[in-house]
Amino acid sequence: MRLCCIALAAVCFPLALPAQNKTGAAAQVERGKELFVNSTKGAPCGGCHQIGGVGTAVGPDLRVLASAVGPRAIAQSIEMSMTAYVQQVKTADSTFPGFVQKKSADEVDVWDLSKTPPELRKLAAKDVVSMDNNQTWKHPPAAAGYTSQELADVIAFLKYSATGTRKEIKASEVGESE
Repeated sequence: MRLCCIALAAVCFPLALPAQNKTGAAAQVERGKELFVNSTKGAPCGGCHQIGGVGTAVGPDLRVLASAVGPRAIAQSIEMSMTAYVQQVKTADSTFPGFVQKKSADEVDVWDLSKTPPELRKLAAKDVVSMDNNQTWKHPPAAAGYTSQELADVIAFLKYSATGTRKEIKASEVGESE
């Protein structure tokens, strides 16, 4: 009886099993989630992005990207060194790369990307000297050196989180084969 219950639980709740006990797409989604949250290759994606119930909602919503484009385009976005959303924020006493969360006539709320994890700074609008296109801050994954397989794993997690589709993504779909 006990063995039957364990087998039934494994069939009904496959995501509860460790990734090493899964095969194919389910294991890939778990590997991708682990990289998204705890990358050993620099700042993890989850430090600035939130999807699938994990991460921090600082950067753009990845559900839109993951549900609209294919694996190669997502890989190119991950590997972009410059982003359109990051501004060089200058105040009287500091300059930092920032992502504007909210802006009004009196206040500017900016995520300070020079901090890990990013720190939300609420600035009086009069204290902001300038906000220009970023020329120095780089999207952290651009320098992380992810392999094509690691990118495929992250993309499988993003696709699953955005669409519920559990489809294996091949390394050859995201870039050069290794």
